[in-house]
Amino acid sequence: METTTGQLTGTEPVGGPSRRHFLVGAAAAAGTTVVLGRTGSVGAAAPVTGRSLIVIFLRGGADGLTLLPPLGDPSYAARRGALRVQTGTARALSGPAANTYFALHPQAPRLASLYQAGRMAVVPAAGLPVINRSHFDAQLMMEAGSFGLAHGSGWAGRWLNSTADPNDHVLRSIGFGGTTPASLRGHPSMVAYSLSDLSLLSWGPNRQQVRTNQVERLAQGGTHPLLSSWTTPTLDTVDSLATLGDTNLPTGWPNTALGRRLWPIARLIEAGFPVEFSHAELDGWDTHSAQGSPDEPTANMSSLVAQLDGAVGAFFDRIGSRVDQTTVVVMSEFGRRAEVNSSGGTDHGTAFPMMVLGGGVRPGVFGPWPGLASNQLVDGDLRLSVDYRSVLGEVLSRRLGATSSHLSTVFPGFSNSPAGWVGVCQ
Repeated sequence: METTTGQLTGTEPVGGPSRRHFLVGAAAAAGTTVVLGRTGSVGAAAPVTGRSLIVIFLRGGADGLTLLPPLGDPSYAARRGALRVQTGTARALSGPAANTYFALHPQAPRLASLYQAGRMAVVPAAGLPVINRSHFDAQLMMEAGSFGLAHGSGWAGRWLNSTADPNDHVLRSIGFGGTTPASLRGHPSMVAYSLSDLSLLSWGPNRQQVRTNQVERLAQGGTHPLLSSWTTPTLDTVDSLATLGDTNLPTGWPNTALGRRLWPIARLIEAGFPVEFSHAELDGWDTHSAQGSPDEPTANMSSLVAQLDGAVGAFFDRIGSRVDQTTVVVMSEFGRRAEVNSSGGTDHGTAFPMMVLGGGVRPGVFGPWPGLASNQLVDGDLRLSVDYRSVLGEVLSRRLGATSSHLSTVFPGFSNSPAGWVGVCQ
C-alpha cells in the first residue's frame, strides 16, 4: 500500500488486526490519497525471530574514502590531498577487532564507540556490480536488488511478500520520510513522516470522540461495505499507538533530518511493536564542490557525518537491551572518485563502505581492499570487491532467517550463497 501524501497509511495494535484487514477507512474519510495494493500470493511464512532490520540509505553518493579513510594505503594521502583525513584526528577502529589500516572520520565518535564495543562491521569496497554514476539509476537498481526487472518491486518488498503470513502485523515494515522507498515497492508497507502522522486525535478531543465521529462520517458518506468494515480495526490501531505517549523528540535527541526519521523507529522498537524491516534515509551526500577538510566540524562532509553519527548513536542508546535483536545497515548508491576535483570536492564513483551495526554483528573490516594505486583503480575509481547483495543476503539469512529459496526471490538472478558472504553476521 502506498500513499502520495506521507500521511497515515495504516496502523494496528500489537496482536490486533492482520495486514489483510489493513485500514483505509479512516484515511479515506480524512481525505488522504491512498492506493490499495495486495501481494499476489502469500509465500512461506517468515520465521518469527523477533528481530529488526533497519536500512539507512545515504542518498547522493557518500564519500567512503572520507567516511572510512584507508590510512594504511600508501596512495591515500596523495590521492586526497587537502581532503584527506589526518592520522592524528581520525577515529581509531579499536576494540576486539582493532584495525589500524582503516579509521573513521573525526566527526564519527559514536560509530567508533560502536566498533570498539564489537557492534560494527564494515565492508570497505561494496556496491553495485555495474558502473552507473547516475544517482537516479544507481539508486533504483540498488533498491530493486535486480538489474533485469522493470523495477516494479524492491528487494525488501520481495522479502516481505515471499515470507508473508495472513497474521502479519501491519507494522512489520515501515518507512519514515514521506514517500515509499523503492526497496519496499510491491509490498503494502506503511509510510509516514513521523509518529504524529499515526495519530487521528486532530479529528476530535479524545479517542472516543474520534471513534464516534468517524463511524458517523462513514455512515453518512455511504461508504462501501468493504471500507466501512475497516473502521474498527483502524481506530483500534490508533488506540494502540496512543500508548506510546508523547511522540515528540525527547530532550537530547538530535533534531536533524536523520534523527527525526530514526526516532519513531526507535520508539516503536523500544515499545515492543514487531517492526521487522524499516527504512530511513539522509540526503545531501553529493559533494561535488567545497567538501571541506575533515578537520573542520562545520564543513559540508563533516556536518553530514556528524548527523549520521549522532542519529545512529542516539538510536542505539534508546533501544537499550533490544540492541541484540536489532541490526542496522548503512549504504549509499555509490562512493566518490579517488581523486579530488578542481572544485574542492569529489565526483561520482563506484564502491562504498557498507556498515552493519548492532545485534549479531561480527566486528571487523571484511572483504578485500582493492587499493588506490593507479594500477589498482578502474577508470579512476575504487575497484568493487563485494556485491552489496551478498551483504544484504547474509544479514537477511543470519538475522531474519531467510532461506536460499527466499534469497533467490529477493535477489533474482544472483547467486547468494554462504560461500560468497564475507562474514559480517554471526
